[in-house]
Amino acid sequence: MRTSMLTLALLAAACSPHPRAADPAPVPASPALAPPPPAEAPPAPAPPAIVPWDPPTYCVLVNGRLEMVELEVSSRGDSAYRGTPISQAFPLDSTYAANAPWLRGLEPLALLGDHYVMYGLPRILGTTDVVPITTFRGVTVFAERGVDPTRPEVIYIPTRPGCEFQPYERHGTKE
Repeated sequence: MRTSMLTLALLAAACSPHPRAADPAPVPASPALAPPPPAEAPPAPAPPAIVPWDPPTYCVLVNGRLEMVELEVSSRGDSAYRGTPISQAFPLDSTYAANAPWLRGLEPLALLGDHYVMYGLPRILGTTDVVPITTFRGVTVFAERGVDPTRPEVIYIPTRPGCEFQPYERHGTKE
């Protein structure tokens, strides 16, 4: 047993921590760091780019021809032509067929030696899409550019300002 006690003592001594030579000198504390320099103010935003503005235009019938006129827009968003509200500057008068009884009554139109019947819904066309070919009861009649103006398959009747047209399709020879 004595040997085992001695063995245990030796083992304990071998497992114990070794004495250190000398503890190193303590690390001096670093001086307090100076605060970072103030951040530079961000650059002022660039002024907004000036974008050219095209005034709005409006398609109207003037002396039997389609024209695009420039509109003025008020701060309230109202549109006018030379200071006059659009509805007054370009009234829905006999130049347009919207109020004509023959349009509302869906009557076939007899012109250019043929009958023309209403075809589909009104549509918006551009000023260069159609050309004037004749008149019907005071309203200019248009046809597509490039077709035979003496016998077009489809004619277009202006119904109101804004280049709105009601198409009519040729439907047989006038009796």
